Amino acid sequence: MRTTDIVRRAGRSLVQAKVRTLLTAIAISVGAFTITLALAAGTGGKQYTDDLINNNGDARSLNVFAKVQDQKSDGPQKYGETDKGVAQGFLGDGDIAKIKQISGVESVIPMYSVNATYMMGANGEKYETSLYIKVDQTGVDLAAGELKDDQPKQGTVIVSESYVKSLGFKDAKDAVGKTLTLHIDKQTLPGLPAEGKDMVFTIAAVDKKSDTILNYQEGVRVGAVDGEEIYRYQTPEAAANQYYGLTVRVDASADPAVVQDTLKDKGYEVFSIKDVQQILFTFVNVVMGGAAGFGALAILASIFGIINTQYISVLERTQQIGLMKALGARRRDIGRLFRYEAAWVGFLGGVIGTGLALLVGLANPWITKQLNLEKGTNLLVFDPLYSVILIVSLMIVAVVAGYFPARKASKLDPIEALRTE
Repeated sequence: MRTTDIVRRAGRSLVQAKVRTLLTAIAISVGAFTITLALAAGTGGKQYTDDLINNNGDARSLNVFAKVQDQKSDGPQKYGETDKGVAQGFLGDGDIAKIKQISGVESVIPMYSVNATYMMGANGEKYETSLYIKVDQTGVDLAAGELKDDQPKQGTVIVSESYVKSLGFKDAKDAVGKTLTLHIDKQTLPGLPAEGKDMVFTIAAVDKKSDTILNYQEGVRVGAVDGEEIYRYQTPEAAANQYYGLTVRVDASADPAVVQDTLKDKGYEVFSIKDVQQILFTFVNVVMGGAAGFGALAILASIFGIINTQYISVLERTQQIGLMKALGARRRDIGRLFRYEAAWVGFLGGVIGTGLALLVGLANPWITKQLNLEKGTNLLVFDPLYSVILIVSLMIVAVVAGYFPARKASKLDPIEALRTE
């Protein structure tokens, strides 16, 4: 018998037992539905995590801190191995020079702590503000304006969208290109008169709060050069070269993980956004694996349903099998007929389960709304390749499950089969 003939006959046999076929396929579809949703949630979760990482950190920037000596250490540190006058828990210019010598390091920028006494916009009103220094290339969600490499150039700032109206601008677009004045005071001893100066900046961009930014802080953001100038102005000379941390930028040709390991070997505490990404991906994989596991259990249970269905089919069609053999059908053809029937059941179950999961995917906007996520965020992302692989896998599983019933059918003696009532 030709393969096409066997496939058509297998399909007709299943149509003759519609209810039994449908029930068996539905049993398989439960597992297919669960696994498809798990894969979609995993893909969507990883994409959402990538967005979080891109908007909350720069993959090529490493945060380096001093490793504080434990009181129960092996002994005191040798003289001269740290910067003279640098307090424990801080880094100094000697650390910067040492880190710059590491292969793959593009730049080293100290983490400065700065503040502004007040800010003034177009209306001349004074407002308090938080001041931040942006030195990495972490993505910025902008309401207006543009940035090169997600960083403000020297003499420019980024302001929060919530500041626009208070500063006297009509909207975010109106604020771009206008000036913003920051008043910077020096740090002085209590009781002494305050000493300060005004610094005028151009507003390069207006940023806004986004669901993909985990810890968004409203304020004014300046670049590295302006940040260092403010820090040098307002920080006492005795503490001017003590930094609570360093931002190390890794060259594009180097592997950030290798540079991170080198820094750790040199005795520094190092953190990168990749560390957070790995933790989040591990969590997503565990959740996805757990859901897929339940689906696999459902498919495992349905295997016995396929075996039972096929055995019943063999018993009901014993005379038919005998007649087919008497007319010249080979044992191999009989076995293939029942294996193809099993494959059809697996195919139907996979299509039903995957189709139902795709229908659930239409609820993405509702899920986004319920979780108060940014519009357009999809937590269920379906990959057509995964669906095809799943359906084919279910067909293979069904064929394997139907092996013994098919083997029994192929071994039936045609004479004995024709005698069966």
